[in-house]
Amino acid sequence: MTRSGETFTTDTRAGTTPTEEPLEIRSGGASLLTTTRTPGNDIELAHGWLYTEGLISSAADVGSARYCAGAVDTGGRNTYNLMDVHLTRSVSTPLPSAPLSNSCGISRDQAITEILHRVRFPIKSLALSTDEWFRFPPLVPAPSRREPTPAALLATARAETVASRSDLNIEHAVDKLVGALLLDGALPAAGHVLVTRERVTFGIARKAMMAGIPAIITTAGTTSLAVELARHAGMTLIAEATGSRFNVYAGNESR
Repeated sequence: MTRSGETFTTDTRAGTTPTEEPLEIRSGGASLLTTTRTPGNDIELAHGWLYTEGLISSAADVGSARYCAGAVDTGGRNTYNLMDVHLTRSVSTPLPSAPLSNSCGISRDQAITEILHRVRFPIKSLALSTDEWFRFPPLVPAPSRREPTPAALLATARAETVASRSDLNIEHAVDKLVGALLLDGALPAAGHVLVTRERVTFGIARKAMMAGIPAIITTAGTTSLAVELARHAGMTLIAEATGSRFNVYAGNESR
């Protein structure tokens, strides 16, 4: 990026833009997902997305996941933007996305009820003291020139980092994180906390719930649907966390 200041000087080191590339996930010739993401950990992204969307129930449901050899650029090089996933069984019906309104298709209550019925791991609430909750936000560094992409981090109840993944799309960062846990046989993630600096949406809350993560804390805000889902699921949802305060939107944050 080139930035010109008031003195009309030029600084070509003024900023860094995160890499964004398209990604399509196919199975049996059918497209399952077309999106954009930060390249890296694509196998984890595919597994995590399939799992948190309710399409698979275990890592064993994916026989293989590989980049398609025919996806090449004009120079004949593989773009690594097309992934073929071989599933060992038919995919399940995907979970409902965030409902638009009660008068258009599935209602919000129906959507939340269906999601709760599909949860594989009942949420086990996590009770921590106020001082203990304050230890989580510093685990995720603030975006910088060197690392401008949003991050999702999983921590133990003692605020010890287990794993973290980054992506310009925070939901895909969570997909990568859940995919890594799925491949490692580490689900459900009971007794753990999802930590981020991004707004917690319905999609993020749903993905955390599907992974059995009982608590989410963010330095940013949240949304009404995320709060509603967290309350129904028995999750703790904390937002607007700073060094001196935080807001509890769902769950019992203290013991």
